[in-house]
Amino acid sequence: MMKKDLLSNRLAKMLGLSALIVTFQACTDLEPNFGDSISVESIGGSFNGVSNTSASLEALYTSGDSDNLGLYRQDTQENSYALMEVSADNIAVLTRGADWGDNGVWRTMHNHTWDANHVYVLQAWNRHNAASFRASQLLDSRSNASPSETAQAQVIRAFNIYSVLDFFGQVPIRGVDDGPDVDPTVISAQEALTLILDDLNAAISSGNLSDNGPGVALRPAESGGDRAGTLTGIGEAFARFLRARVQLNAIHLVGTAGDMNQVIADVNAIEALGFQLDPVGAEDPDGDDSYFDIWDPANNTNLEVIFMLDGDVRTRMYNQLHPNQGGWNGFVTLTETFRLFGTDDINQDARLGLPGEEVDGVSTGYIRGQQRSPAGTNLTDRQENPLVYEDVILTNLEVNNERNGIRIVKNPQRNDDGNLPGDTARDFTWIRFADAMLMRAEATLRGGGGGPTALEDVNAIRERAGAAPLGSVSLDDMPDIIARELNSEGVMGGRRAVQLRFGNFASGTWEMKTVNEDFRVKFPIPAAALATNPNLVQNEGY
Repeated sequence: MMKKDLLSNRLAKMLGLSALIVTFQACTDLEPNFGDSISVESIGGSFNGVSNTSASLEALYTSGDSDNLGLYRQDTQENSYALMEVSADNIAVLTRGADWGDNGVWRTMHNHTWDANHVYVLQAWNRHNAASFRASQLLDSRSNASPSETAQAQVIRAFNIYSVLDFFGQVPIRGVDDGPDVDPTVISAQEALTLILDDLNAAISSGNLSDNGPGVALRPAESGGDRAGTLTGIGEAFARFLRARVQLNAIHLVGTAGDMNQVIADVNAIEALGFQLDPVGAEDPDGDDSYFDIWDPANNTNLEVIFMLDGDVRTRMYNQLHPNQGGWNGFVTLTETFRLFGTDDINQDARLGLPGEEVDGVSTGYIRGQQRSPAGTNLTDRQENPLVYEDVILTNLEVNNERNGIRIVKNPQRNDDGNLPGDTARDFTWIRFADAMLMRAEATLRGGGGGPTALEDVNAIRERAGAAPLGSVSLDDMPDIIARELNSEGVMGGRRAVQLRFGNFASGTWEMKTVNEDFRVKFPIPAAALATNPNLVQNEGY
């Protein structure tokens, strides 16, 4: 207990951003402009608190497109998303002629050949360390944040520390009073886990987080613009979801199992707030009849969405689609993941999609087969070949035609014609209750108690998609069950974390991934960070 208290006190003073330098490879702004949220310094240069706590908290959510540190600005396809999803067994980025080479950053990510100079590794490091430091400034007693601001900042800081720990296995800290001449100290994985849970426990137990449940207007319409209103901030459900995720992932974060009973209790509490699987068809109070309406924020009474991100979902749609469909044609889902369904019949599982709700000729789900224009005519690629996405195992990351690969699009398109927010106002469904139920099912299979059976949770998700219920479920079944429901979404921790929990991330082999090196369970500390902080030690193998 004494050690825990000391760590908590240490956090309040020291947690933050390691000193980094801008190198030729880094495009990120390591000193982001937070406007009114910048810290107040005395004549001697010491920290005296942030000048505007409300603006500082707002920056932790949004922080503008220029620095991209805020919680709402989670990556669309690069940085953390690349580390979570492209490195794992659901998503690949194919090079097609001169398209999508990007100096090999996608190929090395998928094939586990990245090094300490990988641009997305550096940018993920910069971003999460910077954001946690800014949260620490707001949480310093001299900033005088309100109880609500404090609780939200604690959760945001916990998320960013968790991200650094998850990716890199060690966390640098710098006190808010330390100048640039002070080398940040580095804490162990176990110390970092303690700090994360201390923040989350404090925020949840404080009673100062909103209990905003489902049906809240996630983006209420506003007059005079093509954007909608303010996104809902962090509430108790978000904090409990993050705590459950951290406990579930503790096995790969620190090498010992987390508290599975806590995972189940937190998901139960989220459910008690009113969150549930959003119904489909006649059971849906909004009258929606498509499984993919979960990803359509025009439905502001969605019963499943716990948290949304501010952004333009077209970046998650058009990276999959051919230029003749308005896309840029690199990302695909692995054929092996598509085949986990064991069928291509939407009547047996709505998650497959196609046919489905179509706008501008593009369906939702696993996009395959002959592609068509909005007028219904067959499309061709740029060489006039029929544009057919085929169910064929992919064999090469570097040499592909424009048609290779099944695409996955979960966000229904809408014409930007005034019918609710148009495509430019679309936001990301990031945390949803189905994901929480899958955590609860896995925690139950890992020995936790106090919730429904794992089979009940898994079958509820399957039945909502129109899939036949399973007769039994085991822990070994869970990776495939999770892949079928969450593929491509870039959820908190991503597919990489699932594979790490089950021990088949670094040592596994899947479509177009042949490297098997155990040290790849962690990403390297970026070379730029090592060059400026002697307290950092490069992770084994790099």
